[in-house]
Amino acid sequence: MKRNNFFLKDTASIINGALSTFSDLKNEIDNIIKSRFEKFINTQGIVSREDFEALLDRHEKLNAEFNLLKAKLERKKTKTSK
Repeated sequence: MKRNNFFLKDTASIINGALSTFSDLKNEIDNIIKSRFEKFINTQGIVSREDFEALLDRHEKLNAEFNLLKAKLERKKTKTSK
């Protein structure tokens, strides 16, 4: 019985080590794929979603400011023409 118990503990230890190794290998492969994908995206000139949304927000703010200044200019023009 003692011999059988030792065999099971040893086998479980080997399997546990193998699973840990494969888990680390999977994480490393995922990191490599992610890195290569990001490098490809950067070489293509594609912007991230966060950058796009920040630029869109800035564009909307500038457009609103432009429309406000345009309206003020129109009011000044109408005052001076009267």
